[in-house]
Formats: sequence, structure tokens, C-alpha cells
Amino acid sequence: MQPQIELSFVWRRRSIKESVIAVTKAVGAGFNTKEKLTASLPQFSIYRIALAIDALITAGMAENNLGVLSIHPDMDIVFELADSKLTLPLTANETDASMRRVIINKLGSKNPAGVESLLHAKIVEA
Repeated sequence: MQPQIELSFVWRRRSIKESVIAVTKAVGAGFNTKEKLTASLPQFSIYRIALAIDALITAGMAENNLGVLSIHPDMDIVFELADSKLTLPLTANETDASMRRVIINKLGSKNPAGVESLLHAKIVEA
């Protein structure tokens, strides 16, 4: 029998997970300026919105151009990978950082390092 692993992804910064999701969805809906974001997300403080934007820009998943925020399409892949499991025919020793990035790249991501900066990969032998 061939060895298998379960590769799962969880949010790296759980404390701002909800605000990252909310900011991403709000920008996707057209609320892409500071005024529009703060008005559309009254449940979050400006500090939490700023932390979420900082995390997205640091991961390369958002860009601020003259005060207008845009979200990278790879965020759709982040949302699909979050809290999901992949069963792969690999050993735990074979799944180093470069292999994880190849896997994320094969799933369609243009920025696998950005995906890994938002999500933490857990590897369990199945």
C-alpha cells in the first residue's frame, strides 16, 4: 500500500480571520475605499480593518492604488483551501515547503507564498 498524507490548511492568524474575510468580501462587492469599508463593516473597529488590510497586502493578496483597494483572485483559492483536507499519495518527508508550494501552484494559485502566509499547512500521515 502506498503511503498517504492528509494535508489541511487552517488560518495562520485566527484573531483576524473574520476581518480578513469581511474585508475581502466587501472589496469584492465594491466597497474599496477607506470610507466605504468603514461604513460597510461597522462591526469591526478601524484597527481590525487595518490589520486585515495589512495582512492581505503583506501576503500579496491586496493592492492599494491611490486609496483604492483591490483583491488578488487567489483569495478565492485561499477560501477554498481554508478548513479543507487533501489526501495525497506522498510521505510526510516529501512534503517540504517547496512541495507544498508546488501543490498550491497546481491548484491554480499564482501566489503560493502568499497563500502560505495566510494559511498554515498541517500534515498528518493517513
